[in-house]
Amino acid sequence: MDAIIGILLVLAGAVFGFFVARYWLKEHSDEARLTEEVQQSREQLAAYQQEVAEHFSTASALVEQLEETQDKLKAYLNHSSELLQQEQTQPSLPFFAEDTMRQLRMASKLQNDSRQAKNESAEQPPQDYSDKKSGLFSSSKQKTS
Repeated sequence: MDAIIGILLVLAGAVFGFFVARYWLKEHSDEARLTEEVQQSREQLAAYQQEVAEHFSTASALVEQLEETQDKLKAYLNHSSELLQQEQTQPSLPFFAEDTMRQLRMASKLQNDSRQAKNESAEQPPQDYSDKKSGLFSSSKQKTS
């Protein structure tokens, strides 16, 4: 009977040792290391996906802001174009009134005429040098008549 108890104890120790070794090897084996690496890779992938999502949301916001700026610029350019077209279609307002412009033209014409007359009279000798006596140098006979 001692032999049977010895065999049973050896079998119980073997079964117990088998499960302890299996548990201990499971924690320290390559499979445990690989499982840990997979978990770390998944965490890194999740963090990377979060960064990419933030990047795309930021880029989307910037694109929307750019579109708003483009719309404002287009509206401003259209408004400026309309103002230029209105200025071309409307007659320009003169600085002076029409009556004043007419008087200025007449004064300019008279001034040009007087210049031409001076140019023409400059070709003729002055009356003091003419054959006819006039003015202070004329005789008293001619003054009374």
